[in-house]
Amino acid sequence: MRVLQFAKRSVVTVAVVSMSLVGCGGESTPDAPFNPTGTTADLQTIDATFASPTFASFSTFSLMFDGALGGAPIIAASTAALDIQGKTPQGIRAAAVRTAQRLASTLRPSAGMSASSSAHSGPAMAAVPAEVAGKTFEYDVATGSYAAGARTGAPSNGVRFILYAVDPVSYMPVEPLTETGYVDLTDLSAGSTQAARVVVVSGGITYINYIVSASSTSTSGRVSVIGMVTDGAIQATVNLLSTITYTGGLTLSYSLDVPQRDVSIDLTISASNISEPSGTIVINLVMRGPNGTVTMTGEFTETTGTVNVRVNGSAFARVTTDGVTTIITRTDGTPLLDEEYTALQGVFEIQASAFIAFDQMLAPVGAFFSEPQ
Repeated sequence: MRVLQFAKRSVVTVAVVSMSLVGCGGESTPDAPFNPTGTTADLQTIDATFASPTFASFSTFSLMFDGALGGAPIIAASTAALDIQGKTPQGIRAAAVRTAQRLASTLRPSAGMSASSSAHSGPAMAAVPAEVAGKTFEYDVATGSYAAGARTGAPSNGVRFILYAVDPVSYMPVEPLTETGYVDLTDLSAGSTQAARVVVVSGGITYINYIVSASSTSTSGRVSVIGMVTDGAIQATVNLLSTITYTGGLTLSYSLDVPQRDVSIDLTISASNISEPSGTIVINLVMRGPNGTVTMTGEFTETTGTVNVRVNGSAFARVTTDGVTTIITRTDGTPLLDEEYTALQGVFEIQASAFIAFDQMLAPVGAFFSEPQ
């Protein structure tokens, strides 16, 4: 029996694995022999894809974009989400509650709207504010915030933010400022769907390129993120979707495809009545690659839970929790090898970190999907 020990990671590293971003390909044979050491190496490669200095700068400065544009983020990035408990079943459940509440408050049609009109409504604001369209924003050390400057080059129906180097330990801006690239945010909204493109460029290389879109009806809403992230060598494609009902249901699904590694990850987390202690979280996670196929399925509430682990289709291990302690054991009762435990812990953390990824991908476009302050 092993008690799960989740080491706290940096913002960028957490986002990385969490961004277990979307996958749709990498369909390796499901009966490839299980190699736990190779599985861990696959996860480390995915992690490294999101650990470039450019991604670090993007993660740090993007939290300031919505403030500069006069809006409130669709998902308020929270340091609490990075807490060590966020990687336990209870932490996942708490993150699901926060995400559902944030999305519901942002996407829910305004009070007083008729059912017929709200069925075609979306988030409150559909476009970048006219007064800042085409502007380039630069960081001001004195104020610790962004302000529009005189530079040109920003998209006419969007804005540009300059990125700067950050300290690899503190993730604070390095002073004096060293410019490293820029982020273009472009409004793509049409009809009842709000949408924006996020493109991050450094040294002439596009490191991040994805589209966020959101829509809602009188009873539910959905937000999607589709695109790619690279460290300049390895590329991961992203396809993340969150669907909510305003009565407490939430489904978060995303995949990760890394063709150069022949690895794909597909994850679905469904929650019902999550505002109640008895509300359940159901997970279904599949990681496929040249080192075997690992599947995790199960459910948990605030005080109980079991996740069954299968390797290449055969029962292999079980993760259980009583609301206080989370343990992992081999299904047949024999102890796990160190390399097996490390690999399974890494796979488990994929779904535990998904909500952090969702926060980080939406943070740059918060003002595009919210009422002006």
